[in-house]
Amino acid sequence: MVGRRTDRAVLAIVSLAVFVFVWLSTALSGDITTPGSDGVPPWQSTRAKPTTTKMRFEVEEAKKYVPNEHEHNPRGLPDANEPDPWKRRDQDTWRLIILFQHNFPILQQAIEGFERASDIMVPNAIIVDNSKDKVAASNSWLLRRVKEVVPTPKPLNFPQLHNFMATLALERGLEFYFWAHADNYVLALEPGRDMGKDAIDCLREQRARFPNWGMILFAYDHLAAYRTQTLVQVPWDPHVFQYGSECDAYGRIRDAGYDAKACKVHYSFDMKRVIGIKDSDPWERVKARLEEEAEDKRGRNDWREKSMSDTEQAWRKKMKEASKEYLASKWGEVKCKLKGVPCHKPWPYCPTCPTDMPDCYSKSMSQEDLVRLHQRVHEEFSNDPNPPMPLEA
Repeated sequence: MVGRRTDRAVLAIVSLAVFVFVWLSTALSGDITTPGSDGVPPWQSTRAKPTTTKMRFEVEEAKKYVPNEHEHNPRGLPDANEPDPWKRRDQDTWRLIILFQHNFPILQQAIEGFERASDIMVPNAIIVDNSKDKVAASNSWLLRRVKEVVPTPKPLNFPQLHNFMATLALERGLEFYFWAHADNYVLALEPGRDMGKDAIDCLREQRARFPNWGMILFAYDHLAAYRTQTLVQVPWDPHVFQYGSECDAYGRIRDAGYDAKACKVHYSFDMKRVIGIKDSDPWERVKARLEEEAEDKRGRNDWREKSMSDTEQAWRKKMKEASKEYLASKWGEVKCKLKGVPCHKPWPYCPTCPTDMPDCYSKSMSQEDLVRLHQRVHEEFSNDPNPPMPLEA
């Protein structure tokens, strides 16, 4: 009897040891789950685990891929001494685009963050002004700093603004463009490092590894790089409400045969108010202030919500409800993992080419063909018998 108990005990210990070994092997290889928003894998995190599933797009290597050439990107290098044309203040390959609609001081703080973090991002920035009174387009402080401020021809909803960005990129012949949130503050990983040039390095490496890249996320999509060709071929669906719209768009990008990858080149902070960072503040003090501010989650979106009219608030509520019904009819249910899920709308709302354009997702499409495709996409949107409700501001 004693021998049997001993055998069972030994078997239990061996089984436990095997389980622990397999679990640790999987964990250390990064296969359990995607790292959290701070880049820390869940098994190392001290933060409370969420109890609900969020609409959030997942990318392989998210938040942890760092390029090898960071040490070669100090601030202050003149364009004349910069051998890489993509890393110059004056170049025509890419732009940083920021969408603006509410609360100019928040946008100004974001611009100041990019100025602190990089020599090349703000001089190559386009601000899309979707505000009711076009306050960005008339602001001399902003106009002195950025490449362009482009007013929207009419009030646009969030997916329509994304399609407007793709139109700007196509018209300007850009290979790709960065998109940044207007309420986000960027900080280089170390003092004196140029996060814009670091982003270019990481993008180049991912581009070489994945020639069919379509998008690269640097801090989820608080900063993202979009390949112009991809976003022309796979437009955002204008029927989808702001939150969760990236799930619909990014899932279709993957179904169109494009890769979605990630880079980690900076610290990213969502801002709910202006905290008065000064140009003279050292990097360490700025980082400490931003981290302290990030601890307080109260009033996260007050900067925007309190700038909205009652009319816009009512429109957002109606748009949100309509979007839920639309997504359920489009995908069968409302969720974020959509790659390979059957889509029940026509092109270009779903990633299936029309019969007369079987190569609509070709990876070697010419500029002329892209222009024709872009025109066709927007004709389909214009002829939609049930268009999304127009933005009411």
